[in-house]
Amino acid sequence: NLNRVVIASCTPRTHEPVFKATVKEAGLNPYLLEFVSIREQVSWVHMKEPEAATEKAKDLVKMGVAKAILLEEGEEIRLPVGTDCMIIGGGLAGMTAALNIAEQGFNAYIVEKQPKLGGILNRVSNVSHDHIDMPAADIVKAKTDLIEANPNITAYTSTEIESVNGYIGNYKVVLNSNGETVNLDISTVIVATGMREIEPEGMFQYGNDPRVVTQLQLEERLRNSEFGIRNSESEIKNVVIINCVGSKNEERGCCAIGCPVSVKNALAIKKISKDINVHILYRDMSMVKDEQIHLQAAKAAGVKFLRFPDDRYPEVTKEDGNLSVSVNDLLLGSEYKLRPDLLVLTVGFTGDETIDAIRGHLKISTNKEGFFQERHIKLGPLDFPADGVALCGCAKNPKTLKETCEEGIGAAMRASIPMKNGFIEAEGIVADIDLTNCDSCSICWKRCPYGAIKVNENKEPEVIKALCKGCGLCAADCPKECITIVHYSDEQLLAQVEAALEENPEKKILGFVCHWCALGGVDMAGVSRLQYPPNGRLIRVMCSARVPTKLIERAYELGAAGGLVAGCEFPPCHYITCNYACESRIKRAKKRLAKKGYNADNLWLTWCSAADGPKFANVMRDMVKELGLG
Repeated sequence: NLNRVVIASCTPRTHEPVFKATVKEAGLNPYLLEFVSIREQVSWVHMKEPEAATEKAKDLVKMGVAKAILLEEGEEIRLPVGTDCMIIGGGLAGMTAALNIAEQGFNAYIVEKQPKLGGILNRVSNVSHDHIDMPAADIVKAKTDLIEANPNITAYTSTEIESVNGYIGNYKVVLNSNGETVNLDISTVIVATGMREIEPEGMFQYGNDPRVVTQLQLEERLRNSEFGIRNSESEIKNVVIINCVGSKNEERGCCAIGCPVSVKNALAIKKISKDINVHILYRDMSMVKDEQIHLQAAKAAGVKFLRFPDDRYPEVTKEDGNLSVSVNDLLLGSEYKLRPDLLVLTVGFTGDETIDAIRGHLKISTNKEGFFQERHIKLGPLDFPADGVALCGCAKNPKTLKETCEEGIGAAMRASIPMKNGFIEAEGIVADIDLTNCDSCSICWKRCPYGAIKVNENKEPEVIKALCKGCGLCAADCPKECITIVHYSDEQLLAQVEAALEENPEKKILGFVCHWCALGGVDMAGVSRLQYPPNGRLIRVMCSARVPTKLIERAYELGAAGGLVAGCEFPPCHYITCNYACESRIKRAKKRLAKKGYNADNLWLTWCSAADGPKFANVMRDMVKELGLG
């Protein structure tokens, strides 16, 4: 009479759904499965310590069995889904998504804040696609004509979203369109809000001299045939372009499209007049294979490329009213002084100015660079944790024209799947409230990042399971311990803690890692074969905010050498703001530990992205060293 299954193999992040389906096919409830990772967490990272690795693997299996004993049946929630999709943003990605949705026979509603469709393309001169330059205006017109001719598409321009309530299959949307209120019943949503250029105020004389412009401002001049700045194009003889302005530093990564854009615009200037001298000052040229043809064309046209050191950017000053750019050529080891008539800055991008409002309406996450955060970079690149909401285009990060169109189609396909099926089965890992001891304190519904807990007419909290994402914040914060998270109850997690520390607790670090990012970092350390000490015993939770203080205290009562809580890297969190809640709780936990006589410094909190394998490995090494376990 098999009634529980424990799989001890690889990471649950990639293979758990497969085994859940297998368990279900065998006739067992899929929520009676527990998954233990002994490949990424043991065999790949402790290759030189086989005995210690074996003991750790045995502990992890023991922890899995301890939890499995307490597992209860769960059920996925089936929700009806209609055929109406709202696309937020009428740029290239949004228009492409709308056309794809409409071609499948569904209804598409484009919501665009500007007076016309086209997004950032309305400010761009030419774009390059398949080695062919074409006016951006032609692309916008072609897409707009198709949209206007399609009866399944309704486009609302000069429109803002007033409110969004509900969940997949049952979104109630209120729009303000040209001063009039429009109500929509929507089943799925695609976020395609695009991006905006970051103005480099105070950098390289920008804002102090009209001869210093950004790439997008240059694009507008080229588009409108206003390349000259003194009513005469012939007066511009020297143009200098500085790449990586405000990008590729500790705050922001590579802007992804700056290099090809700078080359494209340098060629455009050369086409206006081959006698104009154009210099591109760069740190490195990040261009894919298909873009190399433009780089070679620019060199053939006479565009000069000077590479400057990463730690020594060009200096821009004024001499006798003229701009002067001093640059060190890294390849030749020489200093150059250029006197441009026009200085163009290749700056980075961030999300559209509506991003905070959209995030609030849809309860979705953003990252530290101001773009929306996908569910998973590999397993859900076009999805949010919220069911029925897809993401595409430059709302996620800067992209080329080809990438933007591809993601628009991809997001449309993601949104169309539940509409085609007519339903969706939502994850059954949700909160459940036992009202027996509930005193209606209101903490749960006030703190829920998804608004998934409402108060009924009896002033009692109720969980809207279609909205709940199972982060566990409410369960960890409930002072009466009335809330249980399916598959991650306090009793189940406590059983894992006690199993982990049953033997030699003084040599072990008890850790809690969030499923989405921190566990991804753990997995990346494994995939990279990064070796670190085998003292850690990790417990997976959906979110770091799920970890209640009592579990941490219990670990110390049992004699753990140290504790670790690892969550999503700040500021983005897959559960919107739950990492902030976790941070606050850990501060309180440290105070409680100190009052009880424990060394609170032995409790560590770290933020780790799914790509941060080296960071996680270093944290484990540092903890072992600090705790004297090495």
